[in-house]
Amino acid sequence: MDNRKWLWPAAIGAAALIVIVVAFIATRGGGEAMAADDVEQKLMNMYGGEVREIVRDGDLYRVTLERIDGVFEAVVDSDGGAIISLESKKSVEPIPEADMKAEITEQYGSEPSALTLEGNVYKATVEDETRTTEAEYDAVTGEQIKESVKEKEPAEPQDQKEAPKQSVRITPSEAAAIAVKEIPGEADDDIDFEETQDGGYYMVQVETADDREADIQIHAITGEILTIAWDD
Repeated sequence: MDNRKWLWPAAIGAAALIVIVVAFIATRGGGEAMAADDVEQKLMNMYGGEVREIVRDGDLYRVTLERIDGVFEAVVDSDGGAIISLESKKSVEPIPEADMKAEITEQYGSEPSALTLEGNVYKATVEDETRTTEAEYDAVTGEQIKESVKEKEPAEPQDQKEAPKQSVRITPSEAAAIAVKEIPGEADDDIDFEETQDGGYYMVQVETADDREADIQIHAITGEILTIAWDD
């Protein structure tokens, strides 16, 4: 009878220990530890960037995460994946502009017409005969993160060159015919020609039926009547 008495406290103590263990397991997630790949994917989904290193340290994962704004060290609970801490380790210098320009030139076959650094992103414009490309790059890794291509409007064919205008002078008799058509009468046979930079002109004198005389200036190329002057 005495032996049974000490069994009760022992049983109660064992039950309490089981409850404590179960409670501890519950607080730890009650499942298997997350795989390193799952932890890596979770961090990348939450913070972006790229995981450079992940190390298991007991119940924790220590992860080195690189983003365009620096390098960070994350401490992650292996059971459930809770982020315990995320601290910046160091800032990262961007790729030199000359090196970035060389990479873009190699990619597209022509040098960018514009290249600017905004924050930790390089923005480049590359043009050729048919298109304009706007591209963005991670300034730390050089990885292309965006590209937009716009096709140029096709160039209109150049108009065929106009045939040179005829530069042959009209004849004096043609000039006389033009003159009497404008001022009816009789043209003097003595028709003067004056050379000018735009082709010259004829001076035709026409005598009308009422004995008036008109001096008519006619362009030697176009046949246009330039002036008419009446003699007093």
